[in-house]
Amino acid sequence: MLEAIRNSISNIDWSQFHFLRPNALYLFVPLAVIVVLLILGNKEKKKWKRLISPSLRPFMFSKGSIWAIALPLIFFVLGSSFVIAGLAGPTWKKKELPKEKIQAVVLIALDLSKSMLADDIPPSRLERAKFKIIDFLDANPRARAGLIAYAGSAHPVLPFTPDYKLIKQHSGSLVNRIMPIQGTNIPVLLEVIDSLMKKVAAPSTVLIMTDAISSDDAVLFENYFHGSVHKLEILLFSTPNGAKVPGFPNEISKQDPSVVASFSNDSSIKLTPLTLDKSDVAGIAKRISQKLIFEQDKKEQQKDWDDIGWVLVIPALIIALFWFRKGWVIQWCLLPVSIFVLNSCGLKSKHPDWWYSKDYQGQLLENDKQFEAAADRFEDDKHKAVAYFKAGNYETAADLFELDSSAAGFYNRGLALAELGRYNEAEISFQNAINLDPGLKNAVGESLKKTSTARKKADSILKYDTTAVSKNEKTLSDNKKKDKKDPLKERKAISKDEELSSDTRVKNLPKFGNRVTDETQSDIHTAKEAKTPPKDFKPGQAEKLESKILLRQTAADPSEFLHRRFELQVRRYYQNLKKPKEAW
Repeated sequence: MLEAIRNSISNIDWSQFHFLRPNALYLFVPLAVIVVLLILGNKEKKKWKRLISPSLRPFMFSKGSIWAIALPLIFFVLGSSFVIAGLAGPTWKKKELPKEKIQAVVLIALDLSKSMLADDIPPSRLERAKFKIIDFLDANPRARAGLIAYAGSAHPVLPFTPDYKLIKQHSGSLVNRIMPIQGTNIPVLLEVIDSLMKKVAAPSTVLIMTDAISSDDAVLFENYFHGSVHKLEILLFSTPNGAKVPGFPNEISKQDPSVVASFSNDSSIKLTPLTLDKSDVAGIAKRISQKLIFEQDKKEQQKDWDDIGWVLVIPALIIALFWFRKGWVIQWCLLPVSIFVLNSCGLKSKHPDWWYSKDYQGQLLENDKQFEAAADRFEDDKHKAVAYFKAGNYETAADLFELDSSAAGFYNRGLALAELGRYNEAEISFQNAINLDPGLKNAVGESLKKTSTARKKADSILKYDTTAVSKNEKTLSDNKKKDKKDPLKERKAISKDEELSSDTRVKNLPKFGNRVTDETQSDIHTAKEAKTPPKDFKPGQAEKLESKILLRQTAADPSEFLHRRFELQVRRYYQNLKKPKEAW
């Protein structure tokens, strides 16, 4: 105990001295009022003593010492001052807190331009690059990996995921024909890289697999990565003599040696030569694996300072021991202090921060079912995310859960995504939780069942637009009674109508009455998946239609799906994108 006190008060740095809760110092004001009232009260006693005859005073009053009055008052002031100063939280040094550990990622960007179809590296530059992606992941860089495809435009293929099998599967579908714009557009590539990497706090790696980098593109890479915490790894797929670009017999694609030499002076960019074995990608994976975990200083907060106020409680307790001596008790002066303390401390007080931390206040609000208010009060992101989830704000909860890279974080994010109807993302998040903590297998299994059931309901053709149903409708049978005159209302076939259907050709259809139909009238339409977006497509149109269209048939070729997706993204996000000067 004494050692702890000695360590706490030794080597006071007065330049750093401050109070964590300076508002508590206002308690000296009521303390001063109490002292003034005590002094005035003693003067009043002297006044009424004068009313007694001087000859009788010695028999009525015992002679006392002035210290009998002064000492209790002095000790009361000292003890109260120690308590108030302790509540204010004096401090002058920080706690020795462990640094926050964060995990790096790797973003793979694959060049799908026409020059990658050259065969100077058999079977082709692009095919060899896809083999190298598999070799790179087999070398196990241990970081979560993402995938981008680029040419005249750039498109994310997969977000960051620890599932390397998924990346291998999708990389095999990357071919040149899926790119809606041909050529090479490095500025657009850097925009996509920045949008994905700016959310990553740990210094990470971008791995670009391409055949050639021009001098202008080299300047763009140097400018971007020189001011970034992330590093760039480049793997070139071209021979010194180059090769003819398929479809452009007069164009030779090869790497300029002077550009390669310029990268040697930049520590943020490393260019790795292509090898016949796996040593090139194995070296890149090793560098990423060695620097996988980074430590960063946490943001300076009030709780990072060492609160020394507890030391002042000790002398206050020692003084309190004398409080029970005869003549030392100050009865009435404690009453206003007690009233002030009891009325001030609490969540609904004007200054709840004097008594409770933000997280404790949030917990009290959460216990009281005030989830929105609790989410605003919490400082801890995990508690804040849970409060938003309970409040029904699943979008914000999913974003906050994404900051937690633990198994519990992935599991909770999966629950939020499932509530949003993003079932594919939810299943991926659940799978990531199992990979990190197999003990969650049972809990994840139950959640996956619920997610699968919800997705089947969402995909079912039995969706109805609730706005088309009468507001006064209570049951389906009631609705049928109201619509007897509807000629398209479905009913069971009877007598001669057994063979009558919507496909039966008749000369005269009845104007009234019911008939058998194969499909009921609704605003849900069946359609085949379009190979390309419609010419009159407008941004935001898809969201209005997607809930009322059920696709009967989808393409089995993943590359065809990516081609349509990329083309849709170009129409939506790159409407004013200029085509590169070089189409290869």
